[in-house]
Amino acid sequence: MKRDGRTFDHQTLEAIRLMAIERVREGERPADVIASYGFNRTTIYKWINAALKPGVGINALRSTPATGRPPTLTPAQERQVFRWVNGRDPRQYGLDFGLWTRAIVAQLIEKKFGVRLGTTAVGALLAKLGLTPQKPLQRAYQRDPEAIERWQHDTYPAIARQAKAQGAEVFFWDESGFRADTVHGKTWGVGVPSRNRRKFRHSTL
Repeated sequence: MKRDGRTFDHQTLEAIRLMAIERVREGERPADVIASYGFNRTTIYKWINAALKPGVGINALRSTPATGRPPTLTPAQERQVFRWVNGRDPRQYGLDFGLWTRAIVAQLIEKKFGVRLGTTAVGALLAKLGLTPQKPLQRAYQRDPEAIERWQHDTYPAIARQAKAQGAEVFFWDESGFRADTVHGKTWGVGVPSRNRRKFRHSTL
């Protein structure tokens, strides 16, 4: 299994680099050494080349302290991000994509707050807020709650009564298993229990 070095802290990575070079100097094959740590084969040669730099040597493999403070959001801003993402559509904020991705959230944060966050930081923030990748519900962001209420309580019952009187049956488009507006991908949102995923829908609302 290949490991991603970004998942380790700087101190751990420094120790791995120094131990790996020491083992190579003692005669072990570089490919065997790096395989024992689970890193990509080419990584060990980058470390070896760095350690061979004149006037630097093994110190080239030591971690350097991070400069500056990473950008962060205030608690109030984090709550605002949750309100933006949860149950809403990026297009409502003038963005040109209908699903929330980490890059889209980062774009909105920079646009609204002037804070530039990387996608990894945005992913951590969304997880902290209880937002995870979800299969999007098929519903239009322009939907009218009042129209939905009228459909459920007035329009559809009238249609059902008329169908019953004529011996007809009522079928819904989404029950056919075919959708002209199928969404391929996931968006970020609060997890929905499986028993609540089936909601009443109508394509005109």
